[in-house]
Amino acid sequence: MTAASRPQSNGEPLVDGEPFTKFFGCWISEQSRDLAALREAAAAASSSSADLRRLVDRVLGHYEHYYRAKSAAAAADVRAMFAPSWISTTESLYLWCGGWRPTAALHLLYSKSGAQLEAQLPAFLDGTGSLRGDDLGGLSADQLHAADQLQRRTIGREREIEEAAAAAQESLATGKMVELATGAMEAAGLEREMEAKAEGMRRVLEMADGLRLDTMRAVVALLRPPQAVHFLLAAAELHLAVHHLGRRKDAHAHAPE
Repeated sequence: MTAASRPQSNGEPLVDGEPFTKFFGCWISEQSRDLAALREAAAAASSSSADLRRLVDRVLGHYEHYYRAKSAAAAADVRAMFAPSWISTTESLYLWCGGWRPTAALHLLYSKSGAQLEAQLPAFLDGTGSLRGDDLGGLSADQLHAADQLQRRTIGREREIEEAAAAAQESLATGKMVELATGAMEAAGLEREMEAKAEGMRRVLEMADGLRLDTMRAVVALLRPPQAVHFLLAAAELHLAVHHLGRRKDAHAHAPE
């Protein structure tokens, strides 16, 4: 599936001639398959670094493809990207500039690292086992320092995006918009002005999605292949768990009594 976007159908942008909702469903299925492959690789003791690196690159490629498709769809209608019908209301509650907050990737890294280290400690402390370096519990001091530096840079870029979003949103209250809203100009003029302002939010989305993908790549880059598998596994587990939970809650809320 390529990222080519075409005009809208039923108010929704198209990707390869299909509604983005359908594309997103395919992406969820693809991520589920990636999850299974990552779990298998994490559990296998015999996987080579080269095999793990190929798997990591393949999963990252799927993320890249998703954001290319999203960018193409946003070019057709950015409004749908900020009010997505293809995710649950639970997921919508935590949206940041049209997606997940990039620094969440660092928090996930730290949380999973702590959990895996804690799981190893009892055997290490009683002398029946050693600390492993093939999962996130084995992050080195250099890796933790690199992660801290990445988090600081990402926070700075998030602030820049938030400022751009604020400027785009505040542009709604310009003198020209006030004039249009009073009815002094035709409705077509108001629509044209709103379309022009939507372009500012499309740029915000592009910046945010770029940072999301850059952060994911940067986290993976500071990890060894087995550790990268565990990180991508944690990311897929979290995303799919929240998505499916949200879908179940929405279905229950709309079920006839």
